[in-house]
Amino acid sequence: MKMTRFLFLILLSLLLACESSSDAETNEFDRPHNPSLNIQVDGIGPTKGGLGTKVVVSGSNFGNDKEKVTLLFNDKKALILRVQDNAIYALVPKQPGEFSTIKVIVDGKEAVLEGTRFKYYIKAVVTTIAGRWNVASNPPIDGPALDATFYRPAKIAVDDIGNVLVADDQSGARMRLISTAENKMTTVLNMSVPWSTTFNEQFTHNFVMERNAGARPILFYSLSKESNYIDSEIYYDQKDENGNWIFGSYTACALGADDTYVYMMSERGERFVRVHQQTRKVELIGQNIPTGQYSHMTFNAKDRMMYLSLEASGRIMRFNPLHTPPGESTPWITWDDMEWIIGTGVVSSMSKEGHGREAQLGTLCGLGSDHEGNVYICDQKFHCVWKVDPLLNCTVFAGPPAGPAVSGYRDGKPEEALFNRPYDITATYDGLIYVADTFNRVVRCISIQ
Repeated sequence: MKMTRFLFLILLSLLLACESSSDAETNEFDRPHNPSLNIQVDGIGPTKGGLGTKVVVSGSNFGNDKEKVTLLFNDKKALILRVQDNAIYALVPKQPGEFSTIKVIVDGKEAVLEGTRFKYYIKAVVTTIAGRWNVASNPPIDGPALDATFYRPAKIAVDDIGNVLVADDQSGARMRLISTAENKMTTVLNMSVPWSTTFNEQFTHNFVMERNAGARPILFYSLSKESNYIDSEIYYDQKDENGNWIFGSYTACALGADDTYVYMMSERGERFVRVHQQTRKVELIGQNIPTGQYSHMTFNAKDRMMYLSLEASGRIMRFNPLHTPPGESTPWITWDDMEWIIGTGVVSSMSKEGHGREAQLGTLCGLGSDHEGNVYICDQKFHCVWKVDPLLNCTVFAGPPAGPAVSGYRDGKPEEALFNRPYDITATYDGLIYVADTFNRVVRCISIQ
């Protein structure tokens, strides 16, 4: 038995040596792409796997220069390890979709694998990244992320490198920075009543509003990424031509931002303003919008639309923040300009998945969007996170399945995780979702691969 194993190892080493010698000296497929001929894709193996799975795409006329070759799983680029004229050796990219069409591009020439699609296996897990479960301290404690405490983590935003900003509401009265790279939490700004927070599209600044009308004329603060969010500036309300404050003494609620403006709405929709990020000019662009008591906003960079969740009716509305009526020179948004896209409009004792307005949701709070145009919403009534895809299919993304309300605290698979009145959510471009699990007093991460 030992001799057989010894001979096998010798034979294996000889085969590897021959393969190496062949690659270096006699590989007939080590030749450049021929621009006068088409490329062809014949197959992929294996045909299923997850993030980082090693695959070989077979075909012809790929050439031998990997810098000239692009391998796509739907629209996601694969990491190419090596190329020869009849094969591409690569790693499967992150989340290209459940089924992927395989396309190869070489020097502008394209070819698609016909008859076979790659099946992607999604791996997802919910973990706690900051705070101590069910511990609300006053004052909150900074330090290692899982040793630190919140008073009431209510609103949340994340930049493009994994820094998470959390508005610690009520007696917390401060903005907290969670550094996922250093695994620590620090206070970066003391405020009166911090509330909704968002980033501009460039991820250079975080904006956080002062919720309390008593803080006026302060509208919101701007925290600079360049200073690791230590430096802040104040954006103030301004007066109109009649000497009246434009936003006025209203309780603020919803906040959103694109690449140019910060959008801010009062608690019951009495005032809707936009503030230029550079000039700081305040403009009234809507008023007396019947949102109900609380609403929350996110800008979807994919379709350039603003999404608004309404707590009172369990609806999601969508509108163009740049809508300018005929004959006008500046935007003006009314209730009629808002499209009701998700939710039945009635909050019942049971939730239900569905398409568009067939879905039955509960008390909808903060929402966020990813780079693919998916929108994620926190539901306080049903203690879950909803996902709305670009086709308006509405499904439970994390938390108990649709049905009666179930609260608790449990990490693990998204369908097994439990939340306690989660209030806000934010998404990164690389597929990480962060949730302010408000009444569990922690921040959770939903990692999808």
